[in-house]
Amino acid sequence: MCSRTDRGRSGAGPPAPRQPPRSRPGSDVTQQPTTLVVEVTDTLAAPFTTGIQRVVREVVAGLQARPELSIDVVPVLTPAPGAGFRRLTEEEAERLRHHPAGGRAGRRADDFGRLSPLVRRVGDLHLVVSLRARLARWSPRRRQLHPPHPELRWDPPAGSVFVDLEGSWYAPTPRSELLPALRRDGVRRMVFLHDVMPLVQPQWFTQRHRDVFAAWLHAHLELSEAVLANSNCTAEDARRVAAERGLEVHPTVIPLGADPPVRGSRPVALPDGLEQLLLVVGTLEPRKDQQLVLDAFDRLRTSHPGLGLALVGKEGWMVDDLVERIRTHPELDRRLLWLGGIDDEQLAWLYDRAFLTVAPSRYEGLGVPVMESLAHGCATLASRGGAQPEAAGGAAELFDPGDLDALTALVRRHLDDPEHHEQWVRRARDHRTPTWADTTAAIAGAVHRLVTEP
Repeated sequence: MCSRTDRGRSGAGPPAPRQPPRSRPGSDVTQQPTTLVVEVTDTLAAPFTTGIQRVVREVVAGLQARPELSIDVVPVLTPAPGAGFRRLTEEEAERLRHHPAGGRAGRRADDFGRLSPLVRRVGDLHLVVSLRARLARWSPRRRQLHPPHPELRWDPPAGSVFVDLEGSWYAPTPRSELLPALRRDGVRRMVFLHDVMPLVQPQWFTQRHRDVFAAWLHAHLELSEAVLANSNCTAEDARRVAAERGLEVHPTVIPLGADPPVRGSRPVALPDGLEQLLLVVGTLEPRKDQQLVLDAFDRLRTSHPGLGLALVGKEGWMVDDLVERIRTHPELDRRLLWLGGIDDEQLAWLYDRAFLTVAPSRYEGLGVPVMESLAHGCATLASRGGAQPEAAGGAAELFDPGDLDALTALVRRHLDDPEHHEQWVRRARDHRTPTWADTTAAIAGAVHRLVTEP
């Protein structure tokens, strides 16, 4: 909890809907449920699923399904700057219940129609950033995709809790404006940090993103009463950033679930002859270092003709060279696959069929693909970047970020030593990763502590 003292006053707003009293788990005291406000503007605007959108959907669904936690979760949207919150329509609530497939594989430049050849020629990064900055909200996640629906306007009641759970740094209403307004209305404030990498690892982000994220984070450090983090690594990064501003925070670490969101699986069409598939899951970004795994694959593919590499994820920022290397690789669509538009059933099938999952990131706030791989019982190699050793929990083999020789040696040993490989498969199968039920209960506990502690 932040050390700053909050003296917010109660304000106007419609009363919370009356609910039958519930008992908090482990207590004989019957209480009214706490209203928890979760903004889902960015989550519903994104036409794909990445880690943060998954967290939002799983937490909202988990809280709605567990009345014994005594939390009434209210997902809301901000349709436009300064428009306030509104409740979801039935169609939006239905969309929130389902995880869309991941973003498609391919260059973002291909989405610019007649300008695409120019974007590819000039370079994706500079032109896309310029268009987004100068042409007013080019990104679909920043356009006004949510109709206002004035009849659904909703003001959180005094005593409720607002938790900033999604990637809201580009939200229509800046947190420097929203959080003071919530405080004036007697609404408690909480933030969930997935990472603070734009500030502690700035080399992997554009200046504009660093500036926007810094403004978002600093508003929360000043005005939020409780800070949640997905790992000890993220919590320590947040403490360090806060200390640089003369603030003291004590984040509560919340375990994120890794249990598969689907019961079944659906096959992905793969080329013939792939006997050992290396699987890498995550948006193509410099810090995720898919380049390293491609280097290791190129070292090993001649001596191991059954080896394949599947990269699952959409194109991110500053990866023009990597994308060009993939598109011109001699094994593309044969032994090198770049898969996009993968849904949860297909991803489950890939995890179950993979020979090894490799998580090469130079830094992660947590490392959910590591946890997901282990939850599927897949032998896993992970770098020591950021919180990935935490995510692995001793059940994955580790290597130093960027160490090509070490990664190549680990993959080669799994290929050449079946006993060693089976040992790590058994370790993955025996490992218990946190579940989304664990996540939901931990967040509910943090909410109750916030509203009951002075």
